[in-house]
Amino acid sequence: MSTLSPSKTLFLLVHDVARLLKRTVDQRAQTIGLTSAQWRILSAVARAELLNHEPLNQAALAEQMDMEPITLSRHIDRMQAAGMIERRPNPGDRRAYFLYVTEESKPLLRSFGALSADCIAGALAGISEDEVRLVTDILSRMRTNIVAKPGSGTDTKVEQERVA
Repeated sequence: MSTLSPSKTLFLLVHDVARLLKRTVDQRAQTIGLTSAQWRILSAVARAELLNHEPLNQAALAEQMDMEPITLSRHIDRMQAAGMIERRPNPGDRRAYFLYVTEESKPLLRSFGALSADCIAGALAGISEDEVRLVTDILSRMRTNIVAKPGSGTDTKVEQERVA
């Protein structure tokens, strides 16, 4: 049996760590009443509001989340009915709506923030800040290489939003 090269091992580990962290967050989010799709949507909309100071529309969010627009629309319909998300008309495009987190969902977001911070802290146990910075730098450069590659099929703006 042959051994994997260090680069293949790295990519397998990156995938495995991301999968395990998502699964851990999914399980913990269920304890506060959020599904995987709901916490991902709420987090993305809230992050856009905080970091970009401009709202997301459904098309941008679908692309950012690697989700089919119709699937996302169904999730947002249910979340709007539950009072978690609000759609407001885009003044520049009558067919499009901007997405906002409702006041009612802000306590849920705070609970989720604490829960996700705990999950991340657990994953980083025993890892120094310098090591975190080094891995972050390396992964950021890898991401840039992937996004910058012609024909990769990725949108640089959307990819930059994913990191934010």
